[in-house]
Amino acid sequence: MIGQTILHYKILEKLGEGGMGVVYKAEDTKLRRIVALKFLPQQLTSTEEERSRFVQEAQAAAALNHPNICTIHGIEEFEGRQFIEMEYVEGTTLRNKIPFRKTDEALNCAIHIGDALQEAHSHGIVHRDIKCDNIMINIKGQVKVMDFGLAKLKGSLKLTRASSTVGTLAYMAPEQIQGGEVDSRSDIFSFGVVFFEMLTGHMPFRGEHDAAMMYSIVNEEPESLLKFKDDLPEDLDRIVHRALEKDPGDRYQHIDDMVSELRRLHKKSTRIVRPPAESVPATHTPSAEHATAGSPTAPAKRKTLIIAALAIMAVAVGVVLYFSLGSQKAIDSLAVLPFENVGGNQDLEYLSDGVTESIINNLTKIQGLRVVPRSSAFRFKGKVVDPQEAGSKLNVRGVLTGKIVSHGSALDVQVDLIDVKNESEVWGNRYQADMNSLLSLQENISQEVSSKLGIGVSSETQRELAKHSTESTQAYQYYLQGRYYWNKRNAVSIESAINYLNQAIARDSNYALAYAGLADCYIIQSQYAGIPTRVTLPLAEHAAKRALEIDNSLAEAHTTLAFSYFSQWKYADAEREFKQAIALNPRYPTAYHWYNIMLLRVGRIDEASTIIRQGYELDSLSPIITLNVGAIPLFKKQYQEALAYFQRSIQLEPSFAPGYEFTGMAYEAMNKKADALLQYQKAVELSGRSSEALGYLGHLYAIIGQRDQALKLLAENEERYRNGTGAAYNIARIYEGLGEKSRALDYLERDVEDKSTFTTDLLIEPNWDDLRSEPRFAAVMEKVGLARKAN
Repeated sequence: MIGQTILHYKILEKLGEGGMGVVYKAEDTKLRRIVALKFLPQQLTSTEEERSRFVQEAQAAAALNHPNICTIHGIEEFEGRQFIEMEYVEGTTLRNKIPFRKTDEALNCAIHIGDALQEAHSHGIVHRDIKCDNIMINIKGQVKVMDFGLAKLKGSLKLTRASSTVGTLAYMAPEQIQGGEVDSRSDIFSFGVVFFEMLTGHMPFRGEHDAAMMYSIVNEEPESLLKFKDDLPEDLDRIVHRALEKDPGDRYQHIDDMVSELRRLHKKSTRIVRPPAESVPATHTPSAEHATAGSPTAPAKRKTLIIAALAIMAVAVGVVLYFSLGSQKAIDSLAVLPFENVGGNQDLEYLSDGVTESIINNLTKIQGLRVVPRSSAFRFKGKVVDPQEAGSKLNVRGVLTGKIVSHGSALDVQVDLIDVKNESEVWGNRYQADMNSLLSLQENISQEVSSKLGIGVSSETQRELAKHSTESTQAYQYYLQGRYYWNKRNAVSIESAINYLNQAIARDSNYALAYAGLADCYIIQSQYAGIPTRVTLPLAEHAAKRALEIDNSLAEAHTTLAFSYFSQWKYADAEREFKQAIALNPRYPTAYHWYNIMLLRVGRIDEASTIIRQGYELDSLSPIITLNVGAIPLFKKQYQEALAYFQRSIQLEPSFAPGYEFTGMAYEAMNKKADALLQYQKAVELSGRSSEALGYLGHLYAIIGQRDQALKLLAENEERYRNGTGAAYNIARIYEGLGEKSRALDYLERDVEDKSTFTTDLLIEPNWDDLRSEPRFAAVMEKVGLARKAN
């Protein structure tokens, strides 16, 4: 458009672009002035809703006449495209001024921003997108608040989609993120974020990704301003933190009150309190050079100098001690990166993975040491990564790396421990081993690493690290291979894992870890391979109980037993085992993950939220745990927050089918059926056409009127059910979408008879809302034990 003339405006250059418009600098050829023109993006002009929002923006902003607000001159239309003519502000954004070097300058600027908001709020207008990029400082130093594109007129039609959020995430108020009502107090929160940034150069709420940022805004308290700048007035810290209160009722209720306090503080900071120099007699201020030994001021002066010198010496000694001791600080957090299989022999890939996982599991036994879980550490598998970078991303003090080179049956293993903070190697060692000494190898590495961390390791823990889980090297090799295939999470690999673990047990019938691994295979086999749970759950329960008979301290086995109980609707037994698992190993993320699944399914959503957050803190790079964090806001109908976690999960693992299923569920609930369709289709493709993914897609086809497509997937799922690779639940879901309630209930009743795990979703899944009033549905809920659990 640059160079074109539209009506009587000559387009000169593009100034910027945002979600609600593109802004150009132009010349108004009638009035001979430079203006800014804001156009609705062309792809949005076809919708009446967006056109209405655009008109609303112009009407809202045109009602405002204030020196600190960008003036709106008018609204025009050209060839079906609407645009706003507004004041052209020559200058820079507030972001380019941050942080302010002088507190009184920051206060002055903040007062003017507050004045602009005061004017808007007095007209019933809420900006809803206050941020540094929407505030300009013109060439005269005047503040101009820009872009009321997200303004909301009091009492006007709500044109945003239900439960959607608008604005810029880092500056959003908690209620805005959670899809709640937004009013002038939301602007006050955003203004608090801007002011915090102006004063410190830092954001009050931070996160490595959108989901983490949302969590910080909703749950975490901002740090004191004084941490970043200790010469700020304490009253200023109080004012900013009141603006940033989570509950709108605890913030300033009107911007006027906040601006009034800022004005008083600004006057106080700029008031001159020193008397003029000529009013103080010179004899009252003797200099050090003029003070004599006999004068009354000399002893006091010498005493002051001695005290000052001692203070300086004390500070110097403290600094030396701080840095000398700091450099020797213990490594209290550690990531064991996947050992590199040098040479790439695929037959030995299980070995590098298995030794790494064994060392991780061993080191978690050390009190006072936080060890990054396998799922997070293995994000770096196969990547050339600097240990410093990995340590920074995983937020740990130490990183352990390793390389395994095979020479026939001989192994050459190099291990290095790096202190990330000091950018130095703490320890390194080279081991010569063979297949018959694998057990000793991983135990020796664990023991030596523990001795180099600089934290006290008790003699009892040392004995635990040296304890053999089995005396059979062959059994250990089979166990490593079993775990390697289990982690691949697909039907064929799980079957391979079961075979290897059974071979491990055949070599050592008292191998507790092998039984625990076998239980884990059976517990997920239904989900990934479609084997009926009436077959898999008794096998999982038996294997887990056998593991605990041998070693009752295995948190992993308690967790799997708990999940098998939950899947069989034995909720009290499941909860007991989950709590036991967490007590035995509070750093085992899967225990929190699976416990959360049970709590959510029985309707204890707040408890589920607390538990999954604990798991997420332990393993924030796990796609499945990230997904389950998002499940909480999904079932609370907070769809934007849920989507942030689902998309994060997919970013972590682009081939993770459940991530697309849950994203589809969110879009479907938001009535974005075209988006949901794409997500479900992707889930079907990535899952190998799993029964569950087919159920979601078939249900959506049914409700959008593509009956033929729904019937095809229905037939496919019925065939899967007949051959034992699908659940009746997923057939019922499609029948429900087709409006055939009786047939849907038939299959739900079969699902109960089959003791299917899927039935535990009945309470929370919205697809069944149309059936909840049916007596047969209530009977199904009663059999599953959920009717009395809802709260």
